[in-house]
Amino acid sequence: MTSPINKRRILSRQNRASRRRGAAAVECAFCVPVVFLIMFGTLETCSGIFLKETLAVTAYEGCRVGVRRRASAEDVVTECNAVLAARNIVGATVTVDPNDFSDIGALTPITVTVRAPTNGNSTFLFNFMLDREAAASVTMVREFDE
Repeated sequence: MTSPINKRRILSRQNRASRRRGAAAVECAFCVPVVFLIMFGTLETCSGIFLKETLAVTAYEGCRVGVRRRASAEDVVTECNAVLAARNIVGATVTVDPNDFSDIGALTPITVTVRAPTNGNSTFLFNFMLDREAAASVTMVREFDE
């Protein structure tokens, strides 16, 4: 049998446990939104880094095609579009300078610039930011005369 003093101790422990469960619920209610905010912010940052790096890789690969023998600006754009399609980037534009490779010689610089909007190429936040654009540019010199 339990004595009245022991009954009070048991009830006191139950009250403390009940209050502690309530405190845990309040702590959870404050912490969960912060954790979600950090998680979605991290995902969005990674998405932006992926977009920027994809544009840099695309410009590099396109420029590598452009400096080869008998390459044309159309070959550069085709290569860039293939890389962009492989990485699911939408709405990108590729600019090649100079536009015509027929009369350029060795050691002529070729610049490839790739631009893409953040709309449609982002996970969450940047999809709602209109008129934002990421870009990358690479310049290399032509290796051969035609």
